[in-house]
Order: sequence, then C-alpha cells, then structure tokens
Amino acid sequence: MKQYKKPYELKNLAKDKLQGKYGAAVLILFLYSLITTSASLFITMLSNMTSATVYAMTGSPSAVTVITIVFELISLAAVIVLGILQAGITLFFLNLACGQPFATGNLFYGFKKDSGKFLILSAAVGLCNAICLYPSQYCLSAYLNTRDTHILYLACVLMLIGFCIYVPVSLGLSQVFYLMLDYPDRSAKDTLVLSFQVMRGNKGRLFYLQLSFLPMMILCICSVGIGFLWLNPYMQMTYTYFFLDIMNPAES
Repeated sequence: MKQYKKPYELKNLAKDKLQGKYGAAVLILFLYSLITTSASLFITMLSNMTSATVYAMTGSPSAVTVITIVFELISLAAVIVLGILQAGITLFFLNLACGQPFATGNLFYGFKKDSGKFLILSAAVGLCNAICLYPSQYCLSAYLNTRDTHILYLACVLMLIGFCIYVPVSLGLSQVFYLMLDYPDRSAKDTLVLSFQVMRGNKGRLFYLQLSFLPMMILCICSVGIGFLWLNPYMQMTYTYFFLDIMNPAES
C-alpha cells in the first residue's frame, strides 16, 4: 500500500533543504517576479496610452473597447511566453531537492531546450487561468465603471463557476513542468495527460497543502509583502517534494 508523506513532513523536508540556500532561491524567484511584473506593467501602460490616444482622435468608446481587447490578448500571449520561465524555476528546485547542481541561470532553461513543448504546457496553464478567471474579472471591472448591481451579481456567479472549474483543472495541470523535466522524451500532449493521471487521487492532498500556507500568506500581506521573499521559496520547495512523493511513495 502506498504511504504518502503528511503535509508537515513535506514542509519539514523543504525547510531542511533550504537551509543555507535561501539566497539563491529568493534570487531566482525575485528575478521571475521582476520580469513578469515589468512586462505586465509595460503592456498595461501601453494599453492605457493607446486607448487615450485613440479616444482623443475618434471620441469612440467602441474603438477604445477594441483596443482594450487587443491588448488583453497581447497580455495573455505575454503570460504564456513568460510562463516558460516556470520550467526553469521547476528545474532549479528539483535540482536543489535531489542534490544536483543548481543556479539562478536555470531560470531560462525552458527557452534553451524543448521550448516548443514548454510553450504548449504554458499555454495550457495560461488558457486555464484565462477561461476560468477572466470573465469574472472583466465583469468586476465593468461594475466598477458602471456601478450596475446586475453586473456585480453576474461577476459573482461567473467567479463561483470559474472557481469550481479552475480548482480541479489547475490541480490536474500542476505537475506538467515537473513531468516534462522528468520525462523529456514525452510530447507535450502526453505530459498533459500524464499530469492528470498522476494527480488522480492526489488533488485533495495538494489542495489541502496549498490551503495550509494561507495563514502565512496573510502574515506576509501584513508585512507589506516582504514576507513573501521567504515564503515563496518555502512553498515552491514544498511543492517539489510533493511531486517527488507522489512519484515515489513509500510502501507500507
């Protein structure tokens, strides 16, 4: 019978492994955050400037709507492309957990090798987020502009539906980068299928593990976000040990 580790055991393993190595772990996640946040801010700024210019020239709200949609698609494309960086983060923490050489340069691994496969995996994750979460976010944005309570009710309904779909699908997709690194000869499609297979019966365990970090997240928010410099590597390391555990559980 398979014996999986308890959440506290995975967390203890993560703490022990990160001792003396927090600097490199913090740096690679900081670089990832810096790159993705900078890209997002640049696209948002460009979108606002373009919308303002188009409205000043045409005075047409519909033209502004079209520009907004175009930039939303550009933003989604950027999220998908930059999502390839997640492969490098996964490699970094896998190497760290398995006692292999690791470096912040691992961050760009996905652009150097099997970039096509990693792009497909990133697209699957990005589209899952967009399909499940964007409709409610759009409605909330519309509500803030119009203060129409009907739009607010629609946003709440879409949020509930999106969340119910997002949770099981995102949990099923959660292991794709680990598996692609572990089985590089597999196609992206096979890796997506395999991720759902290995997560069968393990989604609840991972969801509980994710929720267990919620109190720490609240404390980090209270620290104006500074605490996330410590928490993010800890979470990533814990999720790495979760993957290693479901792939090689102890036998009782």
